[in-house]
Amino acid sequence: MNTGTSRRAAVCAEAVFLLAACGMILVWACAAQAAWRLRILPAACAAGDRVMLKEIAVPDPGFPEDAWTILGATALWDAPAPGQSSIMSLAELPGALRAHLREAPVEYQLPTQLLVRRGGRIMYRPELENLVVDFLTPQLAGLSGQASVAGVETPEYLFFGENDRVGVELAGSGATVGPGHVDLRLAVTEPDGRTASKVVARAVVSLMAQVAVARRPVNPRDGALTPELVSFEKRNVAGLKSRPWDGSGAVRLVRGIGQGQVILADDVEPMPLVQKGDKVTLVYEGGRVRLAVDGLAESDGAPGGPVTVRNLQSERKVTGSVRDKNTVVVSANGPKRYQP
Repeated sequence: MNTGTSRRAAVCAEAVFLLAACGMILVWACAAQAAWRLRILPAACAAGDRVMLKEIAVPDPGFPEDAWTILGATALWDAPAPGQSSIMSLAELPGALRAHLREAPVEYQLPTQLLVRRGGRIMYRPELENLVVDFLTPQLAGLSGQASVAGVETPEYLFFGENDRVGVELAGSGATVGPGHVDLRLAVTEPDGRTASKVVARAVVSLMAQVAVARRPVNPRDGALTPELVSFEKRNVAGLKSRPWDGSGAVRLVRGIGQGQVILADDVEPMPLVQKGDKVTLVYEGGRVRLAVDGLAESDGAPGGPVTVRNLQSERKVTGSVRDKNTVVVSANGPKRYQP
């Protein structure tokens, strides 16, 4: 290369350097007007003897990637001993950060405290929530209706060993996944299979299903539940205190239900085979004697169940057993008598 060419190359290199320097000055000047923001984590793991900024902080969107690569590599204060933890309070954090970052044009979003553990790994709430959702989702397929995970409660973070595994399990033996609250445990398992720790977690399962709903206020005296009294609508059954009525069978209410309220299985009972006011045949059976007279039901009675009947001949009341919708039988032991 001749002397002229070398000089031209040197001039070009110097120009590039000056432009780069001007560009860097411009970047820092802009940053001084609108500082970059860092979110300091509430807990972190330190890999080495010094805590690194990238281990305890997350840049907000808009933070230049190149700048974060350089700034994140800043070594801060001494890390705790391996396996140990240290805590820095909210009051201590600003001074500690500025002591090492000096005039870097950054602002901080600070937690109430910073817990640093030497070694191991850490999972934060979003990751823990994803673990819970992944655990529950396959189990929702067995539920009738449209099921989904509506909410998850986990710790803010979870420390565990470098080779440990974090899994999710149902709390309590024999527990099942159903609509409503589901109690869970985040289980940390060591490489040899031993359980290192278990942490409480919770989820809410939403289940949209077609359920029976009262068209208007309905009471037991309205009798059998009919389409005029009941409609079927899609509702979230997760918050119901018990299983909804499936709409089958001839039933009536055992308590009043408000308009628009879901009808539960506990709210209904089978329609009595004999109802108060029905005319029946009252049959007395004892040994070889069988006597049949007309009677009037004074109460409701289910199949095989007791019912009070008034003998229309003697006007006395007796208790018998419902054989069918037209027949009440008094046993050989003798009826229980009531005064009319």
